[in-house]
Amino acid sequence: MSTTVPHDTDRPREESDTSGVDPPETTVPPGEEPAVCPYCDRPFRRGEGLALHVGERHAEVQSEAERAAFESAREAEGDELFMYHLRVIAALGVLYAVLVLLYMIVLA
Repeated sequence: MSTTVPHDTDRPREESDTSGVDPPETTVPPGEEPAVCPYCDRPFRRGEGLALHVGERHAEVQSEAERAAFESAREAEGDELFMYHLRVIAALGVLYAVLVLLYMIVLA
């Protein structure tokens, strides 16, 4: 059984049947060891998530290695977000072009 990491540590863990649906990023597959925050014991599926959490929530007590990992993860996240925005803009452009062509065909 997989473990679901709550987004808010004040809420209890939830278990639900999501057959046929991709698991959320917070789900740790069975047999995989989650990365755990050394300060608050919150589990994370990936080390990047842990580095971002430590840098944002425990900035006052993090070590220099953790600070470097946070900066690296933050830069990588920024790059991924930029590429996502480019894909969204491209998809919207294609959708707009298709709708204009369909409109021209209908009026012709």
